[in-house]
Amino acid sequence: MTTSCSVSRPVAPAFPSFLLFGILLIAANLRAPITSLGPVLTDIQQYFSLTPATAGLLNALPLLIFAAGSPLAPVLTRRVGLERALFAGVCLIGTGCLIRSGWGESGLWLGTFMIGAGIALANVLIVPLVKRDFPGHTALCVGLYAATMAMMAGVSSGISAPLAQANEYGWKLSLGVWSLLALIAAACWLAQLKSGAIDPGKARHKATTSVWKSAIAWQVSMFMALQTVVFYTLIDWYPAMAASAGIGAIQAGGYLFAYQAIAVLANLGTSIAIKRLHDQRALGFVCSLAILTGIAGLMLVPWMSLVWLLLAGIGAGMSMVTCLTLFGLRTRDHHQAASLSAMAQSVGYGLGALGPFLAGWLHSLFGSWDAALALLLAAAVVQVVFAVLAGRNRLV
Repeated sequence: MTTSCSVSRPVAPAFPSFLLFGILLIAANLRAPITSLGPVLTDIQQYFSLTPATAGLLNALPLLIFAAGSPLAPVLTRRVGLERALFAGVCLIGTGCLIRSGWGESGLWLGTFMIGAGIALANVLIVPLVKRDFPGHTALCVGLYAATMAMMAGVSSGISAPLAQANEYGWKLSLGVWSLLALIAAACWLAQLKSGAIDPGKARHKATTSVWKSAIAWQVSMFMALQTVVFYTLIDWYPAMAASAGIGAIQAGGYLFAYQAIAVLANLGTSIAIKRLHDQRALGFVCSLAILTGIAGLMLVPWMSLVWLLLAGIGAGMSMVTCLTLFGLRTRDHHQAASLSAMAQSVGYGLGALGPFLAGWLHSLFGSWDAALALLLAAAVVQVVFAVLAGRNRLV
């Protein structure tokens, strides 16, 4: 009887904790090299005599690279496998951090391009890896991944300027130090390369060619795009919006930190809630409504900005984890998940990069932030629709 039981109930494989640790190390590299740039951008602008428009392009370049590079990630994966593609992404990030800091003005642009390309690869491929290797814990792992990414984004933006002021190398050390984090992630990831075998290409080819024709894939992509528009526009422009409402720079910085910090908590809470739901319609509606209410509050009652940013931050954190989890929930296997992830992030970051640009243009056109906030309000309204549609229990 003992033998019979052991045959009919095989021991479940152990939870791959070291792999999860490697994923979280990669997550730690996916925003920190970017968010560390903003606080020292004025120093860089003065060092290289960059015009404001050129400095703005440098700040926006990673998002544009995310949009352009995301569709290429599944192509690389088909050739070398998920693990090797992720390793290449981490190496690009680390090398890009060094080049950006030490090779003059040409290195500033080349390094930023390499960082964006490496992050674009990893952005797309983490969710398919989680779907493949953590099939019973997808939402939890995605939540931890998103929380780690957001937490390190806040840390890097907070220490970038003080670190630049505390050493003789200034902004160069402040930006270059993130290559060490990438080196640690790459060293950890080397252990995963042995399992990076390339699967037969037939299923992947089918997934890659069909995802762009799927209505549910477009709904997920638009959900991703609209929440990205609001998030990055607030990150870039809220300090200026606050100044026009009579809120001081230090106070506005604290509010913006709270906006990002509460999003981390929302990341974790949402990952737990997703597992308990039959579909994600209610979740998509709630997170989108939170963003909508937060933007409306910033328009109508700006002196309560902290309340509205906390509400919008909860919605932003919930939206991000929901979007990332949908890449796995709306697909049949990790190959198709990679294709949907590439599509959604290409569309999402492509439209997301327009948000800060349009907000700045509307402000210069009308002389106030009302039109820009109205644009964000409209984006949040449309997000409600696409979030509910994407939340239906459908497959690509």
